[in-house]
Amino acid sequence: MHKPKYTIDSLKKVFEEQAVATMPQLKEALGTGVEMTVFRKLKALKYRASYSHRGKYYTLSQIAEFDDRGLWSFGEVHFSRFGTLRKTAAAFVADSWSGYTAAELRRELHVEVKGALLDMLRSGELVRDSVAGEYVYVSPVATRGRRQLMARNDERSAALSELTDNEGEALAHHIRASIILFVSLLDEQQRRLWAGLESMRIGHGGDSAIARLLGITPQTVARGKRELLNRNVEVERVRRPGGGRATVKKNAGNHRTNP
Repeated sequence: MHKPKYTIDSLKKVFEEQAVATMPQLKEALGTGVEMTVFRKLKALKYRASYSHRGKYYTLSQIAEFDDRGLWSFGEVHFSRFGTLRKTAAAFVADSWSGYTAAELRRELHVEVKGALLDMLRSGELVRDSVAGEYVYVSPVATRGRRQLMARNDERSAALSELTDNEGEALAHHIRASIILFVSLLDEQQRRLWAGLESMRIGHGGDSAIARLLGITPQTVARGKRELLNRNVEVERVRRPGGGRATVKKNAGNHRTNP
């Protein structure tokens, strides 16, 4: 009985015909049920495993046409010059100007990344900070990570400036008018607290931006933030003690009867 001979040519033919293949397809092409046999042949051919689909697809390095970001896709199967999803995410974050949110990185890589990012966060491969209510993942190298977070805050500040200063382009006049109308319906405390809340949501530069939008001082916005953070809010009444018309008390002893 002849011992089967596994040849590299049979693998080459599979990739020539379909560009990417799964392990079962490659086993069938080689006539073996042993994965290690397949990997030995693939190693000689310089292969790549997909970062999508949990790495179940394979291709050859000579077939993958990576773009300037180091990515290549064949239909819904995605490959990276960096290797696995975690290595790709780490490379993208490290090379970014202002870090990535999970949603931004998902759009770049076309796969769900939240689980990988959380694993990398726990292992110290990435760090994150909250910017305007969103987690931004940045480099674990302290100086690089700080620069990325500063750049993220600067980007938000610039975007907000465009939003508030260029009404004709970025913020339709009727939307701005609606905001101002809504705020005008609030009492003084509510208006101040709303301004403080919006400023915290915006992040860096929020006090000045909201002040310009509402025609109030940045100090008023800052006061609203302090009151929210310190829980210094009057819930039961709008006016502070002593405000408004004095209460009229009836005194039965002084009541006079009309003649």
